[in-house]
Amino acid sequence: MYDPQDLYTAGRLLQWAMRPRARPTTDTEYRQLLDRYIDFLPFREIVCTIADGLGLQVVDVSSLGMVLAPAEDSVFSMTSADYRLSNSTDDRLLEGLIQLAIATTIFPRAQDLEEDSMIARPAITAEEVDATLRDICERLEEASLGQPDPSVEAQAAGLYEAWRVYRDKASAKTTSGARTSPTTTTRFIERGLEFLQQQGCFIEESRRQRKAYRPTWRYQVMVQEWSATRIHKVVRALLEGKEL
Repeated sequence: MYDPQDLYTAGRLLQWAMRPRARPTTDTEYRQLLDRYIDFLPFREIVCTIADGLGLQVVDVSSLGMVLAPAEDSVFSMTSADYRLSNSTDDRLLEGLIQLAIATTIFPRAQDLEEDSMIARPAITAEEVDATLRDICERLEEASLGQPDPSVEAQAAGLYEAWRVYRDKASAKTTSGARTSPTTTTRFIERGLEFLQQQGCFIEESRRQRKAYRPTWRYQVMVQEWSATRIHKVVRALLEGKEL
């Protein structure tokens, strides 16, 4: 039988892990529970068992925190509606493509994904993500030349449709009030970065009067876990000039 106190503290640790902005460096209880998880195997097994029952997987644990990933059928799984910033079909395609580009901007080379997630990555701007996306779009266009239809893999990933939408949008323009237009690709990227910041994945910084976003350890762990997916492999193949 498990000690009821151990069950309680295991639940407390999972609760801390599900708070996007919680930091062991500032939250004493979180830090102490992480230490216990790392040092005591029986407690670790309890935490993982409870997490499994909730449809959660413990992806990584360090002194910087605990990263959880929900199963598709978990009550904690985020749906596209949770992230969706617009009801437009074209805008939803852009939102997905932008998240791909943000990850690719942080990890521009395949070998970057193999490095220690504790290595700090530089901050990025919306303009840099836009440049990455334009590069992806150009490579998609080159790959599609002479082909009546996109390749099966790219089509399955939804990249071809998203590319056409992104290609036809302006990267930047201002409204009559000198503000960035909400329909530009740059503004879409800013909104995507702001959403990730709210999830504890980025920290906002200032760079020459522009907003810059530095990825957290939490985000880096999540991207390295996600990099094994098919859609990421398609984008990586495009950037490295490989056959799709």
